[in-house]
Amino acid sequence: METLAALPDLDFLINILRVAVGLGLVIFFHELGHFAVAKWCDVMVERFSIGFGPIIFSRTWGETEYAFSAIPFGGYVKMLGQDDMDPGQMTDEEVSEDPRSYMAKKVWQRMAIISAGVIMNIITGMLFFACSYMMGVDQAPPVVGNTAIGLPAWESGLQTGDEVTSINGKRITSFTDLKLAVALSNGPLEVIVKKTDGEDEMLEIMPDESGDLRVLGIGLSQGLTIPDEKQLAGASFTIPSSGAERAEPPFEPSDIIRKIGDEEVTHYHQMKDIVARRPGDALDVYVQRKGDSAGELTKIVVPPTRFLELGLVMDIGGIKHIKSNSPAAAAGLKKGDKIVLVNEQQVGPEIDPLRLSEVFSSLAGEKVIVYVRRESGGEPALSDESEMPEGLENTEGLVRIEITPDDIPAWTERPTSPDVPMTAPSIGIAYEITRTVLSVKAGSPADGKIQAGDRVQAIEFKATKADGDTEAQESEIIEFADAENKKRPTDWAYPFWAIQKLRDREIKLTVSRAGESKEVTLEPVEIPDNEWYLPIRGLVLTIDTYTLQTDDFGEAISMGINQTENKGMEIFLTLRSLVRGDVSVKNLQGPVGIANAAYQIASTGLGELLSFLGFLSVNLAILNFLPIPILDGGHMVFLIWEGITGQKPGEKVLAAATWVGAMFILSLIALVMYMDIFVRLLGWSGGE
Repeated sequence: METLAALPDLDFLINILRVAVGLGLVIFFHELGHFAVAKWCDVMVERFSIGFGPIIFSRTWGETEYAFSAIPFGGYVKMLGQDDMDPGQMTDEEVSEDPRSYMAKKVWQRMAIISAGVIMNIITGMLFFACSYMMGVDQAPPVVGNTAIGLPAWESGLQTGDEVTSINGKRITSFTDLKLAVALSNGPLEVIVKKTDGEDEMLEIMPDESGDLRVLGIGLSQGLTIPDEKQLAGASFTIPSSGAERAEPPFEPSDIIRKIGDEEVTHYHQMKDIVARRPGDALDVYVQRKGDSAGELTKIVVPPTRFLELGLVMDIGGIKHIKSNSPAAAAGLKKGDKIVLVNEQQVGPEIDPLRLSEVFSSLAGEKVIVYVRRESGGEPALSDESEMPEGLENTEGLVRIEITPDDIPAWTERPTSPDVPMTAPSIGIAYEITRTVLSVKAGSPADGKIQAGDRVQAIEFKATKADGDTEAQESEIIEFADAENKKRPTDWAYPFWAIQKLRDREIKLTVSRAGESKEVTLEPVEIPDNEWYLPIRGLVLTIDTYTLQTDDFGEAISMGINQTENKGMEIFLTLRSLVRGDVSVKNLQGPVGIANAAYQIASTGLGELLSFLGFLSVNLAILNFLPIPILDGGHMVFLIWEGITGQKPGEKVLAAATWVGAMFILSLIALVMYMDIFVRLLGWSGGE
């Protein structure tokens, strides 16, 4: 029994076989194109090999040896008088006199032989796409799931549920289309968005270019379905001690959310808004269970979940980002402004900066008087004593602002990475919460261990031991930037939100005081304030997808042709961007990366694998026709030269070109293999 338990999973073996056959077919059809046209032109084909290097297995039929070689990253057809590794054959007069040699054929025949592999890949790529559409391909729609705070999509006001339908006049039908259209563009974009109310809006957005790719900062949208057992792979679909974990009856894998209370939900953004507007209510969630009929729903009561805290009130920093066309922009708030007073309440002593967002949301539609401290530029500081706010000892640099918040719940934009600040979505700002402790709440976990003025240097979420033989999760450590160690800057909002997600973790803080550091272990507790509840219920959902499928073969062929054209253009634009430096070579995938991607895709379904093979076929066709010696495109350049001048290139020219081409290809292979194995697989980054 132990031996049987150690055998590989059947699905794993099937997916490996699918990948091996699929990748082999892409190479096989390319070489078959060369082989078939060579035979048609009566050229002697000495060897037809799948793979390079030493031959593992071969069999001779007729005059041709058919072989499998050791290095499965391509293949070749060896014809009499044509050998990339021996350019001398192409100028050997004795070989050229053989009527069945490659070099004895007319220029147009040799062009046909060389281009046949590329043409075959284009045809098979189109057929792969067509077959995938017949079987059905799941695609993520170009719907905004979230926007990265401070990036162009956020600053432009895109919201969860908005659908991008066009970029620079190009129709967008999937999230992949969206990413590629942005990454392979130049200059500002004309983006047409269908808002959640059904109205179209045209925006001009300049992508962020600070990373390897141009991005807008849009994340995938979630769906309304809980992952199934296979997708979960033993993981939980609820946050520990969250409302979803305490739901009655419990949620089950593959449940589909259909209603919340009396409201039907068909999209994730609807559910997100309902939950955010009713954080303190027990919600009646109606789900469709696996195997139930369409109208049969199961009612699940999901209680609310209180925020956890350590008892620290951190100091507020300045405004880091402002949305265009927001109440904040209209009111004249500026980056760097520090909010110190809201309707006569001081931020810090009276309003916890973490709850400032809720204060603005609760005052939606009302005029709010805000005082900010502005260090330089803009309007002058207050000079009229009648304007001076009460309760502030330091009025230097104060500016009075009147603002009317929109009706957007707090915490609908969440700090999901270390460099993301806190937001107040109802007025359209993102502001810093520093790592400096302003005060400590009496009776809290931090009381007596941390004091005002302490600065947090790092926070560790210590994993507790799991039950049974299951290994505990690794501890997560977040380090703050300082003058000596310029790591990624960290806003306090992210650690605070992480506390809410990692609710079963013990917290270890490293704090500094008067130049000395110490470690403090704290256990978060629920905030006793009954009015502060999480805007989520702690349920993990799948990514939103739709199935693109047709039963009509003619329509599938038409869709396959269109997809082949689109992928070809995307590959061309990618190459152009690589040459320009707009796209980093870090994004290139080598054989290991391609095989891994193929396996991951094969795990999702045969339709998705066929679509991926279609992309690989088109990719192989274009890359192989680049004007690089030893590639088909390089041979075509020499043939064009011969056709124009009537003279074949000399042996020295061919030898030099072959050497340069081989060195380029080998260097490229070494680069992508390094990226695949040492950077992606082993995690080497070359940095600290």
